[in-house]
Amino acid sequence: MHWLSIKQYSWVFKFMSNLDARAIRSRKALLDAGIELLLQNPSASLTEIAAHAGVGRATLYRQFDSREQLVQALAVESFNLKEQRLVPLKEQDLTAEETLKQLFELLMPLADRFHFLLSLWSIAEKDPEVMALYNRQLYDLVALVERGKKEGSINQSLDSNWLVCLIDSLMYSGWWMMANMKMTSQAASKHAIQVLMSGVK
Repeated sequence: MHWLSIKQYSWVFKFMSNLDARAIRSRKALLDAGIELLLQNPSASLTEIAAHAGVGRATLYRQFDSREQLVQALAVESFNLKEQRLVPLKEQDLTAEETLKQLFELLMPLADRFHFLLSLWSIAEKDPEVMALYNRQLYDLVALVERGKKEGSINQSLDSNWLVCLIDSLMYSGWWMMANMKMTSQAASKHAIQVLMSGVK
């Protein structure tokens, strides 16, 4: 049996690490290019996205087998980023009303990450991981709404699931206004919060 020397093991480990680093950079370049191009043109092809990312065809197909797989990966990344943004809210002792207000302020700047999903959701929703993330976040919103009802900031006669749909719709409306009407994230957050809180009390 042939045994590698410590020096040879070190070289192999370094080589594999470099390969992993290149793969990570290529994947990130494809995801960033995907967000940028799909915002401009939801029908952009996988080849166009790869060219925009400066990634070769062989590297492209090592990362994504299809355009649909890329869209789904973008959706997963976006929902994970959304969860990361909300971590500080879970670490503070805030009322439901304060949490809802900060939720809009924290998530509205993610417009570029989610606006493309408006036209490509039929692809994204076919991925079980995407739907698991989405449903978990909706469940967290239901719990937040229920807490608001107990605290008295939300009318108890209003259906919680309907309110969650309203919150979700206001967020997407803000993202649409930012993308199409050049509204700032601060203005979109302010409008969403005012519409929501004046309607749920």
